[in-house]
Amino acid sequence: MAFKNLDNDRLELDLSESEIKLHENLTFNERTPNISAKKSGLSESTYFDSISLLDLPWEQVLCNYLLPYLSIKDLFRLRLVSTGFRDLIQTHFGLQFHVNTCSLGDHFSSKAFQIMTRNNIYLRSLCVRGAKSWLNSETILPIISSNPHLEKIDLTGCSALSGPVIYSIGVNCKYLKHLCLKDCVWLVGDNFLSFMNTPLCLEFLDLSGCWNLDDNLIVQLVQFTPSIKHLLLANLFGLTDRAVGAIAHSCPELINFSVRSCWRVTDNSIKLISHYCPKLKALQVRECRDITEESLTYLRSKKVRIDKAAPSGLNLNRLDLQQINLNARINMVL
Repeated sequence: MAFKNLDNDRLELDLSESEIKLHENLTFNERTPNISAKKSGLSESTYFDSISLLDLPWEQVLCNYLLPYLSIKDLFRLRLVSTGFRDLIQTHFGLQFHVNTCSLGDHFSSKAFQIMTRNNIYLRSLCVRGAKSWLNSETILPIISSNPHLEKIDLTGCSALSGPVIYSIGVNCKYLKHLCLKDCVWLVGDNFLSFMNTPLCLEFLDLSGCWNLDDNLIVQLVQFTPSIKHLLLANLFGLTDRAVGAIAHSCPELINFSVRSCWRVTDNSIKLISHYCPKLKALQVRECRDITEESLTYLRSKKVRIDKAAPSGLNLNRLDLQQINLNARINMVL
């Protein structure tokens, strides 16, 4: 069996005449050694010599039990072996529910990504974290519009995208639960207009490092995300107590909340979070100069994980009276 070059993209097997005749005579139900060998006029040993990996059922066996163990790089290498393997890998890509290029980061290409996703209509998650240069809006927009059942999208650090991507997500992905836009510095408030039509089922939202976003967007956005559990807003330098107060009133399911390095946020709004978000388990407030133990002590007593170290000698067992005073002050504010 010899290899014949077709082009730079793939190779094709040059089969002998008897092998071609054997493959033409085989049907899915005839692939047993004795029957097939007898019908083709070949000995049983010759038949076994002609069997290849591609004779196994593609969708039921190869795509389910073999190919998932290969990395993306290995899948593309296997795709180059022959036209048969090219079609097998394309079938495998089209059956995927999850696309994840995080392990490759920026060491990938737009063309390869299009090959991976051009037949996908059943995607549930799309993770392209770290695609700084090769992923652009023209490449990802068709994927978003073709996969309305996406539940998770991670665009962390994808700096070559633009506003229409976020607008398209809001229009097409009505089942979205997890949206990570960390360090997408190109984001502006108007990109989220499509999110503000009907309540969303978002449970995780990461807008950390999106410098252009401010109070106005957050106040409007949380009104349509009542089921949010993880809200990460680190390094949003325009964020103030106004937005955090709106989060406290609109997000009672909040579990994890980050305002790290949001230096305009103060104890006043963190007290509202502790009062209206009883399920809170983690709080990140490091480098927030105006958030002190005045608002954090009560949260520590409730075993909330806080990334700012507690003062030495802090006694968490004498908080009953402090809590009464805290509730009284909150009622006065309201």
